[in-house]
Amino acid sequence: MGKIVFGTVAGDIYDIGEDIVVFMLDVNGFEVHDLGIDMPPQQFVEKIKETGGAIAGLSGFLTLAFDSMKQIVDAIQAAGLRDEVKVMIGGGQITEEVRKYTGADAYGKDAMTGVSLAKKWAWEKW
Repeated sequence: MGKIVFGTVAGDIYDIGEDIVVFMLDVNGFEVHDLGIDMPPQQFVEKIKETGGAIAGLSGFLTLAFDSMKQIVDAIQAAGLRDEVKVMIGGGQITEEVRKYTGADAYGKDAMTGVSLAKKWAWEKW
């Protein structure tokens, strides 16, 4: 289906939700590159460049993750990759307002929403 770079953002170590989404993406045919927890913006950018990932999934449970998510979206933009990479965010505190603040393309309330978004974006590329 496509390549996805996924991780829990810097400052956050809660990965239960991330693990569920990564598993669901994997069983739905995506090649997922899971960065793990507490990942800074540059790690996402480097892995996107390395893999050619067209989707970045940013996970964060704590409200302090919002700034990290924004920094990652900004870093993807600064690297000249923003037009090629769709960004989804998710976590317990994520809302439409947070999505707007971070500059992400969409947010998922649960794992199935994340899979649906990824499938939609993958089909749009074809």
